[in-house]
Amino acid sequence: MKRSLALVAAAVFALTVLAGFAAAQKAKKPDVVGTWVGYAISPDQRFEITVVIDKGETGYTGKFKDATGMIPETPLREIVFKEGKLSFEFDLTLGMETQPIRIELTLENETLKGAWFDSEGNSDIVELTLKK
Repeated sequence: MKRSLALVAAAVFALTVLAGFAAAQKAKKPDVVGTWVGYAISPDQRFEITVVIDKGETGYTGKFKDATGMIPETPLREIVFKEGKLSFEFDLTLGMETQPIRIELTLENETLKGAWFDSEGNSDIVELTLKK
């Protein structure tokens, strides 16, 4: 009787260890929450930028800024992350003019790569890396 009880206890322990190992191996669902740093290219210029994405009860929120302060910290809107693709919009204010900018990125591990688009049809490269 003692021996069968010991075998049952050993089997339960082994199953518990295996279940824990399997849970640890399960891939974490990709997400874009965090601070992302990188650059955006525009005609003749490269801007070092930071994008911060958070997630609340009502969805994603975020903000955008450049390293020089030329572009003041700006809230993001229309933030959508679906099937590895992130898109958002913000208003770019330079001087007296404000222009809507749309950014579309694809998540690859800890990198977001894609492009920005303005209302006049201009676009160029954006690349961001998750800050650790």
